[in-house]
Amino acid sequence: MEFNVADMSCGGCASAVSRAITNLDPAAKVEIDLAAKTVKVESALEQEQIAGAIEEAGFDPVATAP
Repeated sequence: MEFNVADMSCGGCASAVSRAITNLDPAAKVEIDLAAKTVKVESALEQEQIAGAIEEAGFDPVATAP
């Protein structure tokens, strides 16, 4: 699954997003492209659960089409 996270602007932001996702699913694979403001996640969890974790970290994720 992939999300656009337009309000992610620095390495600290990327770390917070990654940490929020891996706290929810330690087995998740997270790829963050800070320049493109995208977060790609491989996880057994539902897209809504991952989006919720990103929101709890203080960011506004927008799911992109697969």
